[in-house]
Amino acid sequence: MKKRSIYRILRKALYFLLPLLLLLACAIRRNDATPFAETVYYKETVNSLQQHRPIISEADTLQVGWAKISITPPPPFPLAGYGKRLGKAYTEVHDSAYVRTFAFNNGKQEAYLVALDLLITPMTLTKALEAASIKAGLKPEQLYLSATHTHTSFGGWGENLMGWVMAGKYSQEQVNSTADQIIQSIKLAKANAQTAKVGYGKAIAGHLVGNRLNGEEAVRDTTVRFIKFEQADGDVAVLATFSAHATVLPSKQQILSRDYPGALVTALEKQVDFAAFSAGAVASHRPVYQHGDTFISVDSMGNQLARVILPELPKVSMDYSYKLGYNRLPLLLPDPEWRIGDNYHLAPWLFYNLFGKYPSFVTSLQIGDIILAGAPADYSGEFLPQLEQQASQQNQKLIVTGFNGGYMGYLLPSRHYNLDAYEARGMNFYGRWGGDYLTAIFKKVIQAHQNNK
Repeated sequence: MKKRSIYRILRKALYFLLPLLLLLACAIRRNDATPFAETVYYKETVNSLQQHRPIISEADTLQVGWAKISITPPPPFPLAGYGKRLGKAYTEVHDSAYVRTFAFNNGKQEAYLVALDLLITPMTLTKALEAASIKAGLKPEQLYLSATHTHTSFGGWGENLMGWVMAGKYSQEQVNSTADQIIQSIKLAKANAQTAKVGYGKAIAGHLVGNRLNGEEAVRDTTVRFIKFEQADGDVAVLATFSAHATVLPSKQQILSRDYPGALVTALEKQVDFAAFSAGAVASHRPVYQHGDTFISVDSMGNQLARVILPELPKVSMDYSYKLGYNRLPLLLPDPEWRIGDNYHLAPWLFYNLFGKYPSFVTSLQIGDIILAGAPADYSGEFLPQLEQQASQQNQKLIVTGFNGGYMGYLLPSRHYNLDAYEARGMNFYGRWGGDYLTAIFKKVIQAHQNNK
């Protein structure tokens, strides 16, 4: 009887363990260490650049216009930005979320830069905006998309489980409404366009940014990069970028806010006619502030950034531009590697079920000798020196922004792969080489903006 009882227990255990082992075998994969330059996805993306080269023209004097529209849903509505918040609704609005748009036209072609007061430019919004832009007579690649990366703006745009965790209950109605408001801002910016001078400037704000990845303060992007536009009637607009995360306000707060980018724009608009902000290469970078996770710190950081930018504005060399270009290069991606421990990751099918499967691409916008390059990610500022060197060799200026309408997670230098850090583990979706891969593609896109005639 004892032996028979033991056999029964063993059989029952096997009935339970075998399906579990089979599930584990289907759900877990070993990490792939193949260098990206040897992979099919890299080689095919490089080859596809020949079919997706930048569309560049040099024609009449560039006309520039700008406009903003509130895109804020009334409370209560889900917040986006921190997983621990689980999309909890905001109860009040401290400062409204906007779409701020620049329109560019050189008489031969048009392009538009869109800056959204959102955590990212959601992939669901990108899809809705593609349909809306075609309906409005525009090509989707004419829209250069960016976001401020505030962690206290509205959600409602994530379709899958992890989208719900980060941005709350999905609302197709709000996604469609936001796409329509973006198109409206494009039309207003185009209607306000005038002949304008353009200039590139930068300032240093090292006291406002730290390396949150490993504390290496020497490895930081401390530069505020900006473009100044001056219309024929004397009106001035500024587009600014910075690499510090917009995470001054805490996850426990249930108030919608643009965080420090909003305070910066407000401060700039006391001196200029229009201002906008696009998050830079933020992946490794945190904001530095003195008064806790409060609106006092938000205002202080925004005002301090304005104080480093404003003295530089009169020094910017302004000139008329004639060259305008844009591009949207599809990125072929490796299988996702959402890690379990050091050597294994969840199978792609499980990752896609949790996060969804969306296209990724590199975007670019050329205004005279200034190139803007858009990443579908939290992209690390540690890559910028080599990209700026590439642009400098071409006698061009470079600005890198994130959150261009796709999302690949955090893209860091491969040397950080084994760090026990949130950015290198939980938000590293594409393995050791994701950041290095995108950087190599960025270099080729920048080169294409020099070589394309």
